[in-house]
Amino acid sequence: MILKGRIKLIADMIPECDILSDIGTDHAYIPIYSVEKEKCRKAIACDIREGPVAVANKHIRQYGMEGRIETRIGSGLKPLREDEMDVCVIAGMGGVLIREILTEDLEKAKLAKSLVIQPMNCIELVREWLYLNGFEIFDEGLINEGFRIYNVIVARWTGKITKKKQIYHYIGEKLIEKKDPLLKKYINRRLELINRVINQMQAMKEPNSSLMIEQKNLRDQLNALLEKID
Repeated sequence: MILKGRIKLIADMIPECDILSDIGTDHAYIPIYSVEKEKCRKAIACDIREGPVAVANKHIRQYGMEGRIETRIGSGLKPLREDEMDVCVIAGMGGVLIREILTEDLEKAKLAKSLVIQPMNCIELVREWLYLNGFEIFDEGLINEGFRIYNVIVARWTGKITKKKQIYHYIGEKLIEKKDPLLKKYINRRLELINRVINQMQAMKEPNSSLMIEQKNLRDQLNALLEKID
């Protein structure tokens, strides 16, 4: 199987493991690819809806993976047993939903050797949740696909609760350490969004002054980070 863009980055950042679980699997491309490349011994493809699971089963049969990939229907981490929490992919959904999934089954999430997380938005909420719940982010990556830059996080529970500066909720420290080639472009995209929010607020008759201050402070921090990178 050939993967491209966002899905390829997610798959490439999966560490070798015994059992891979894919939450919100959709087409089961990541489990199929991972088994094919021998990144895992077996995989579990989960989705909350019957439709995607039916599609996943079709692709699993197509690639002759019935003996190594199992599908399950259920919400979040609930279809998984505790002894199956090896490497878990939670990708292709909003940051708020990812945070809810992890919060609902926090004790299970703590057992995972690695959580490979790819939020479609609100990544700052996911990073903050991870830090405040004792998870360490030990790898991150960026990929440009179409008009968007996607961010993939790899984390594990250590029990060490940390409070980070606001800037590190929005821009991952690992991206800065690795000098990711897309980092400057990614920061500039974040700045565009923040400036848009500030301009919209300034056009309001009664803007939220505390939110305005927060957004301007974040803009200043991002600009300062951009200068350091240059």
